[in-house]
Amino acid sequence: MKILFVIKDVEYIDPMGIMLLSAMAKRRGHTTSICVLADRDLKEKVRAFAPDIAAFSAKTGEHKYYIAANAVIKDINNDIFTVIGGPHATFFPEMIERYPFDALCVGEGDDAWPELLDAVEKKASFDEIPNIVTKKNFVKGRPPVVRERRAALDDLPFLDRDLFYSTTRLGRFPMRSFMVSRGCPYKCTYCFNHKYNMFYKGNGTLGSRMSVGRVIAELKDLKARWPTQFIKFYDDIFVMKDDAWLDEFSIRYKQEIGLPFHCLMRANLLTEPILLKLKNAGLASMSMSIESGNDRVRNDVLKRNMTKETMTAAFDLCAKHGVPTFSNTIFAIPGTSLAEDIESLDLNLRCKVTFGEFPLFFPYPETELAKYAIAQGAFDGNFDNLHMSYQSTSPLTCFTKEEKLMQRNLSLLATVCLWAPSTRNFVVKRLIKLPFTRLYFIAYYVVKAFLVKERIYPMKFSILDTIRGVYESFVLERFKHTEEVFIEKEMGKT
Repeated sequence: MKILFVIKDVEYIDPMGIMLLSAMAKRRGHTTSICVLADRDLKEKVRAFAPDIAAFSAKTGEHKYYIAANAVIKDINNDIFTVIGGPHATFFPEMIERYPFDALCVGEGDDAWPELLDAVEKKASFDEIPNIVTKKNFVKGRPPVVRERRAALDDLPFLDRDLFYSTTRLGRFPMRSFMVSRGCPYKCTYCFNHKYNMFYKGNGTLGSRMSVGRVIAELKDLKARWPTQFIKFYDDIFVMKDDAWLDEFSIRYKQEIGLPFHCLMRANLLTEPILLKLKNAGLASMSMSIESGNDRVRNDVLKRNMTKETMTAAFDLCAKHGVPTFSNTIFAIPGTSLAEDIESLDLNLRCKVTFGEFPLFFPYPETELAKYAIAQGAFDGNFDNLHMSYQSTSPLTCFTKEEKLMQRNLSLLATVCLWAPSTRNFVVKRLIKLPFTRLYFIAYYVVKAFLVKERIYPMKFSILDTIRGVYESFVLERFKHTEEVFIEKEMGKT
């Protein structure tokens, strides 16, 4: 069969989920292609490729684009089988009743996807496939039938990176995304992982990880086939403890891959032995989220269960060993004011964070913090109205128009403050009150572009690639910080 994967846009993070599904489809002899909605050629692509199946993977916020795209595809040819998966479908399986998708995939799709392909190809029933929701098997209020979470990752095929690298800017961008594990045992209230773990309660392990040998084999294949300067490990937590896996990785990665890399950690898990082993392997920078500088907000509201002393010790450890740091911090959390946001900025400054992002809180479905926002009357529960990026204006009603302006301005200028700490007082006392958000965005973008390229993901580019990359990244960043365009325009209906 011919399978068309539809994606809203291509940023600089490899869409690893689609790459895996494509690899699994090709393993069964199918042909795959992609359509990027931002290119505004959905109709032309569908007519030219004539897919048997169109597949979508949606996060909340961008899901509305895929609902619209599905309608366009069904209008062209109603016989095209359409299926949607991802976090939004997992937490809103009732989508199958509201929209003309033929199937939904909830939770992990590794094993459900090939079974679904076999059923569609043979024109057999797929109503009994675990993790697959259909109009026939969906019962409102009853959890979908799911299989155990996959514990073995080594037998999964290498990601089909050619699908994107040969047709999009990802091919010429020398940083490659990679994940060695799945799952997170923590219960942060803003994150879907806690609810996801409850979704699978009694059905398998909370986490799984590839063997070092499997990781090295795929990275070797990647290096041999595509120009690669940098690896970004996108695991929620790259290392949980100092163990034999880390010992083997730190030796083999340095000897057999030899590329600088970035990884994500939790401050309460980082120790000096772990950091030294990672640095010896090639660690160039590290992410550790702060989320809030206020103890009550961080631990009672967000449930990070981490003290300021723990965080400052971890960041000081990175500074001691010359490892640049990247941190995420959430502003505009329900039940807080601008004072807590400023307190969060100050903790970032104390930790000497190299580069930081300060997104505004967005209530994602089924997360504890979203339910709290709804219960407090700060959010109406209509997730269809959310911007696909959490770097736009706060969607909460508990803040005034003036407060939302200051939140957005601070979210942009806080990044500038990390680069130039001496600007802190002028920013929080004067600049955030002024209606110059567009100007602040330019300042934010310039600082981000410099710090990311020079400190967080150090890579070398030709003059042409630099110019092209600056333009493309500027367009992406501008969209994240502005109101969304009309969906009809993105579908090419204008």
